[in-house]
Amino acid sequence: MSDLMKAVKFSSMIERIFEEYNKYNTIYNVENIYHANTEKRLNILNAKLENPVGAAAGPNTQLAHNIVADYAAGLRFIELKTVQILEKEALNIPKPCIRAEDECYNVEWSTELDILEAADEYIKAYLAIKVIAKELELGDPDGFIFNMSVGYDLKGIKSHKVDKFIETLKDARISKVWEESKNYLLDNLDRFKNIDRDFIESIDPHFVNSITLSTMHGCPPEEIEKIASYLLEEKKIHTHIKLNPTLLGYDRVRDILDKMGYDYIKFGKEGFDKDLKFDQAVKLIERLMDKAKKLNLEFGVKLTNTFQVDIKQNELPGENMYMSGKSLYPLTISLAYELSKAFDGKLPISFSGGADKNNIKDIFECGIYPITVATAILRGKGLDNAKNLAEILEDCDYPKDQITDTQKLKELKDKVLEDKNYKKSSAQKKKYAKKDYKGVKDDDHKCNVLCKTCVRVCPNRCNEVLKLKDEEIIIHMDKYCNECGNCQFLCIEPCRPYKDRITVFEDKKALMDSTNDGFAIENENIIARLNGEILDNLPLELEEIIDQIKQEKPYLLK
Repeated sequence: MSDLMKAVKFSSMIERIFEEYNKYNTIYNVENIYHANTEKRLNILNAKLENPVGAAAGPNTQLAHNIVADYAAGLRFIELKTVQILEKEALNIPKPCIRAEDECYNVEWSTELDILEAADEYIKAYLAIKVIAKELELGDPDGFIFNMSVGYDLKGIKSHKVDKFIETLKDARISKVWEESKNYLLDNLDRFKNIDRDFIESIDPHFVNSITLSTMHGCPPEEIEKIASYLLEEKKIHTHIKLNPTLLGYDRVRDILDKMGYDYIKFGKEGFDKDLKFDQAVKLIERLMDKAKKLNLEFGVKLTNTFQVDIKQNELPGENMYMSGKSLYPLTISLAYELSKAFDGKLPISFSGGADKNNIKDIFECGIYPITVATAILRGKGLDNAKNLAEILEDCDYPKDQITDTQKLKELKDKVLEDKNYKKSSAQKKKYAKKDYKGVKDDDHKCNVLCKTCVRVCPNRCNEVLKLKDEEIIIHMDKYCNECGNCQFLCIEPCRPYKDRITVFEDKKALMDSTNDGFAIENENIIARLNGEILDNLPLELEEIIDQIKQEKPYLLK
């Protein structure tokens, strides 16, 4: 199917990274590449993190090259995309599934890859980051952290496949991809200036020692506690549980969103009735903190999960969607305050609920970290926003111990109610109400305004700028794309870049599985479709595009 992503060959990824970097000084089209201050360290999870900003488990942490792009952009705590017992087509994720125009909505939740294929992607990403950190001097090769994410019930987590996923990330040597990728690096040492055999051999295969538990809305408290206990006691791994904004209660959530201008966001009381209650959460957390302490492990919470709301204006397909970004921030910071108060600042809290350039320093100075982002890198300049976030936190003092400042959190949660950065203005509300995306398709596959937004905001790095003789165009890479659709909602024309642009296919089958116009090169034969028809002869338009790709960006055809 054309909406299924393909795993990335490690050799192709490494070759592209260095070809692109040497020619354009970019990595997967990330222009604002971050070079870390290697003098600073934050002690967390028995590791030394060089910057506490990271990528939340989401579309940017699914494929190996996505994760490499995250790192290049400045994200150092990588929460890997959640895995669960369902995989691929069985997930039945409707498309498009992500919309990040202002606040963000999605209808997807866990990796769309096969579970063990996902593990291999994370191994390849880990090794690639080690290599570029050292070779390109982007930071300390040991200065980043991978954090795995699993869901959604104990039966699924104990299943053979999910269990093997956990064990593979704890010790990558049980995966063939570990040896294959290492051997590729060892066989190609002549490509590098700063990397030798000793460095490759010294890379630690035990590359994940922490886990974030994600549970479905309505998961019983006893099930959450059983899963967390299992991860601590049986898997012997540092554990955080992701909590829902529903802990604040229906009336408070409704009041906050109304005051902030999000009165159009609709949701019922049923989810609040089924979800974990605040008092239950406090008791559950107390028991799990005590258990972790006895095991010499860390237990904490991640705030927050996305917030389930109703689909009322055809924002995305289906009946319910998950809200994140700036509308989630006032809920998340309010819950952080309540939990900090309940635990006298002694509960480790990590953050993923609308962090951006305007609040990330305040959040960090409250003692909350790591701080992971999703919406901030799905809109605007996309991943090119991340370097600024990393530099903001790099300028902060790093604490020795993680203690949350309850008074600062109170001030922050009170201030946000009047903060224009997170309120929905009347103008924005009118624009939202009028937005009715119909998916306009143009006839010539070219942009009227080459803003390049689709290149920056694509989590899978699927869209590319190509310079032709007389103009620049956007081309689309099919094999990376899962048709999340985020690019179409941020396109100013509007169009659907993942549908309407000339598409490069991996092979004939991929082309035939799609309706996009474009081409595939298979065994040196070119198969093409234009205006919906398979062609016998290659037109000049496609000849020019193919010739230019071969000259300008040959790595796209590997």
